[in-house]
Amino acid sequence: MQNNQNRESKSKKNAKRILRRCHVHDFDSGGVFSLLTGMQGSGKTSVMISFMDYTINHYPQEKVFFSNTYNAPLQSIKIGEDKHHILVKKDAGITFHDRRNKLKEVFPEVTYFSTMDDLWKKAIPGKCNAVFFGNRLKWMDFIHYLRSVGEWVHLYVDEISEISPAFSKGKTWKTIKDFAVDMKEVRKCMMNVHCNTQSVADIDHRIRSKVMIRIYMPGARKENVSRITQLALDNLEESIKFGNQAYLEMGGKFGTTRFQDIYKPDPKMQWEARVDGL
Repeated sequence: MQNNQNRESKSKKNAKRILRRCHVHDFDSGGVFSLLTGMQGSGKTSVMISFMDYTINHYPQEKVFFSNTYNAPLQSIKIGEDKHHILVKKDAGITFHDRRNKLKEVFPEVTYFSTMDDLWKKAIPGKCNAVFFGNRLKWMDFIHYLRSVGEWVHLYVDEISEISPAFSKGKTWKTIKDFAVDMKEVRKCMMNVHCNTQSVADIDHRIRSKVMIRIYMPGARKENVSRITQLALDNLEESIKFGNQAYLEMGGKFGTTRFQDIYKPDPKMQWEARVDGL
């Protein structure tokens, strides 16, 4: 008789299946759109960067893009300078500043681009291509563009609420409506899009409804569509030694795992990006 202690729980099996779906290229199933949520400091960025690191190591011929926030520490640089490539839109008014040195301007190596085609051409496979358009809403246009490149592509978006904010008006409301169609189709277009946010309520509901995989870190608030209870989320463990627990949910199935990879900022590169006028 098999020892019950050696059996893997159904919860852990479900989590493994969902993580496999995040990472494995499968032309029948296609790409994924995932959303990580949790309180500040819960490990959302480390999880995204661990996903990105896996992609770079296992699929070095594919292109990876990262969307950082402005006026805040760059998260993409945590993957390491050797895997990091900065691309900036010409005349976007982007500058970089050292947070260790009273925000003095610094001049990292930068590749400038003019058009989406130019950006795609200059992006380097097997690296984190950290792209700065100036206006973060432009990421909706870029994701639409990537639907037509005809190859596997990977995107990582820090604070997606800034790209598709709730309660928008006018032209932005219409743009997000079209963007929701793009996010519905990423699965068919060989695109993996992994995003995070502190507050799911800050994201336009039309985008939230297209999420395929939800990852709840400590401090997360339950979504109405989730079968996971708030009490279960509140009981997620935080551990500096062993890593934080998380719930993963896909298609009504869910499970728990523990993310142990921690990506800390390089003390030599405490940079942030700024835009003229912001």
